[in-house]
Amino acid sequence: MKPKSIGIVGGAGPLAGVSLLERVLSVSGSVYGCHRDADFPKVFLISFPFSEMLSPEMDVGQLQKELNECLNQLRKNGAAILAIACNTLHAFLDENEDLTDLIHLPRALAMEIPQTETPLVLCTSTSMQFGLHKRFFPCVYPDSQTQSQVDKVIDQILKGTDQQTIIQELLQIVQAQSANTIILGCTELSLFTKHLSSCNKRIIDPLEIVTNKILEKSFGDNYVVNVANFGNINASCMANATATDS
Repeated sequence: MKPKSIGIVGGAGPLAGVSLLERVLSVSGSVYGCHRDADFPKVFLISFPFSEMLSPEMDVGQLQKELNECLNQLRKNGAAILAIACNTLHAFLDENEDLTDLIHLPRALAMEIPQTETPLVLCTSTSMQFGLHKRFFPCVYPDSQTQSQVDKVIDQILKGTDQQTIIQELLQIVQAQSANTIILGCTELSLFTKHLSSCNKRIIDPLEIVTNKILEKSFGDNYVVNVANFGNINASCMANATATDS
C-alpha cells in the first residue's frame, strides 16, 4: 500500500516550508526505508506569499482567508495529511472548519512536553500576542527586551543575513535564559536547531515533531519502521537533553 499523500503549507517564511519538505523526505528514507522513487509519499508544497502577519497592521481576516485557501487547494490536489510549516499561521486557523486532516503543530507539540515542564517559547511577537502556544500547554514567553531580540533574529533570517551572525545572536539569546527547556516556537528558528546543540539547555524543535507525526499518519501500520533511527530522530527534537538532565 502506498503512503498517504502529504500537503505542506509553506511560504511563512519560504525556507521553513522547504525545510519541512526536506525533513519529510529524509526521514522517509532513514526510518521508513524509502530509497526508490516509488517508495516515497507524494508531497505537495504550496509556498504562498502570505499577507503581513508580523506587524500591528496585519489583516486577520485576510490571513484566515489565505490560509484556508491553501489548505483547500492541497485537499483538492489529493493531499490526505496536511501540515503548516509556520507556528504563527496556526493563530489564524478557522476553528469552524474540519481540521481532522491537519497535523496541528501546537497540539502535536503539547503531546511531547512532560507535564512537569514549563518551557520557554521563543516565537514571533504575533504568536505571543495571540497566546498561541499557551492555548495548548503551560509555557512562558520571554520578557519584552528578549522578545525584541528574538524578533530581530527572525527578521534577519527572513532577510538572508549572514548565517554566522544569526547563529551568534541566537546562541546569546538562548544561553542568557534561565529556563532549562526552550521551544523554538518559530519555524525560522528551527532552521538553526543543529547550531544550538552546544547549549546546556533542552532545545525542542517543533518541525522535527511535526515531521514524525506526518509520516506516522502517512505510512500508518503497513511499514516496518527502523526503530533505531526513529529513536535518533526523536532524540534530535530535544538537543542536549541527556546532558542537561545529568
